[in-house]
Amino acid sequence: MDKMKKIVLNQKSYLMYDEIVKFKSEIEKIKTNDKYELVLYPSIEYLSLFKDSKISIGTQNFFSVKSGSFTGEVNIEALKDMNINYTMIGHFERRKIIGETYETMKEKLYKSLSSKCNTILCLGEDSKLKKDTSFVKKELKFYLRSLETSSLKYLTICYLPSHALDEASKSIDRISKVVEYIKNYFSSKYKINISVIYGGNIENSNIKEIFDICDGIMFDTQSNDIKLVKELLKEI
Repeated sequence: MDKMKKIVLNQKSYLMYDEIVKFKSEIEKIKTNDKYELVLYPSIEYLSLFKDSKISIGTQNFFSVKSGSFTGEVNIEALKDMNINYTMIGHFERRKIIGETYETMKEKLYKSLSSKCNTILCLGEDSKLKKDTSFVKKELKFYLRSLETSSLKYLTICYLPSHALDEASKSIDRISKVVEYIKNYFSSKYKINISVIYGGNIENSNIKEIFDICDGIMFDTQSNDIKLVKELLKEI
């Protein structure tokens, strides 16, 4: 049975309390269908508002060690207790702005998968390359080394080239090529059908075409505008 496609809303750190309360009220009115699963990643301080939400909720960040004396950190055990079962790892903003290393992100990947969380791992080049797959291959080899194959059933890959957020989305052919490469990588090496979604500059004019060639889409700052979210979903 094929996995359901995903529409992922990464809200980053934009909305204030009154805004997220209003957004929550509106997004839970959206009637999804068998085309996709809606996954919302609100700012981490608002996660408790979604404990009993009708939609899937994820955390943008978490600590890779169990609960304990770690001031200011958020652990997966507490998040799962609030029905937060999605995580996100490897977003380039965590590297460029927060200063997270690849080693730290790999620790998080292991923790998330071993905790049986639905894990979205972001991959993608930082700048335009003639061969997009070379950077992705390097990241895959690093992240997947020594991981238990059985844990990969909880993994979803998001192809998220950082430069695609600042310009019109890459051509459909190039996106399709990288998505196919990632799928073939997992198929040949691990004998599994991995879900691959795309994150970039998603617009009314390209969302349907992109949605059709991969297993879902991650919205960027559009995720904070419920009116725009509804407009984009109508195009699928």
